[in-house]
Amino acid sequence: MSKVQRFSALGFAIITSIISLTLAAQTGDTAAIQQKLNSQFKLTKITADRSDIVTAGDVAVIHKPGLIMYAVASPMPPSNTYKNGKIGQGWSGFGKDLLITMAVPGGATSNDYPHRPFAPDEKCWVTGIQAQKDGILFQLYSDPYDNIRYYANLKIPFPNKKEIPPADAAMQLVAEVLTIAPQDNQDGQPAQDSPQAAFAGQYLLEQVGLNLHLLPDGTCTLRTPGTTESPCHFVIDGDWLAVKAKIGSTEIPLWNLKIQGDKLSLNGMEFVRQGGTPAPAPEGAAVPAPPPPAPTQMPTIAPPPPPADAPPPTIEVGQTMDQVTAGFGQPLKVAKLGAKVIFYYKDMKVTFTNGKVSNVE
Repeated sequence: MSKVQRFSALGFAIITSIISLTLAAQTGDTAAIQQKLNSQFKLTKITADRSDIVTAGDVAVIHKPGLIMYAVASPMPPSNTYKNGKIGQGWSGFGKDLLITMAVPGGATSNDYPHRPFAPDEKCWVTGIQAQKDGILFQLYSDPYDNIRYYANLKIPFPNKKEIPPADAAMQLVAEVLTIAPQDNQDGQPAQDSPQAAFAGQYLLEQVGLNLHLLPDGTCTLRTPGTTESPCHFVIDGDWLAVKAKIGSTEIPLWNLKIQGDKLSLNGMEFVRQGGTPAPAPEGAAVPAPPPPAPTQMPTIAPPPPPADAPPPTIEVGQTMDQVTAGFGQPLKVAKLGAKVIFYYKDMKVTFTNGKVSNVE
């Protein structure tokens, strides 16, 4: 090989290396995209049976039409795919419905579970995100609608299935479909217009002196006489107010209270509203305790009737010494004369013969 040929081969190898490095710099990797997604979306944790939220994350706003969710009773969520500016189900959705049918005993199909379409500007929770080689998979979860929660998978494919885009380009693609709701509108309504604000106030369960303090921001406190406050939060669902408490990272449902005007009913007992709507207490400030319930006045108990007059003791011939002392007490003096014994009382003398009364003087 001549020097010119060797130089040309070397130059071609250098140019090829430069092109390869440039292309690598312009493409992304799933790890970098996943890191971006994890930093932008705070995930929501739900219970194992998908019936409720354990730890709330960020609320996501849906920007494109066509998203379908199935009730959480479905063994699998439906598959949605974002393509050409809208969301559809396509063949992936058909395949998921077939798997649902196979997973349900008794010949039931996916149509046996409630479906709900979600329109642009509606909101949902994000329970999972996975950056894959051909796109990004979101797991979505809804608030209750007529006491039913819904869930779904949403796939956002990369424009070129054979090429992973840079992380920033992938995030721009995601932003076409989902974005995080502003912090002052995480519940879908301004804080002052939230359903919780309408029910804020002090409620007292008089039977046990239990105070429930509801704040406009959805937080609450529980207080019983002689105990410290227990934090909680509440949500409004139709005619019901659900109170929940958190122990560590675990959320525990406490009560479902029936809303009846200014009263909250619980198994025949009633929390009665005590006043107007309070403002949220400053962080760390103690919530004023409600006045203690007035003591219940005990009914006057009549004294027992006096005992009936006891008949005076009597003494008869033939009574024993024990019978005499039971009626008259111990004698002042006792004289023993053979078979006779004489008891001397203050104004009476009793003679016993062979242990029984034989004479009284």
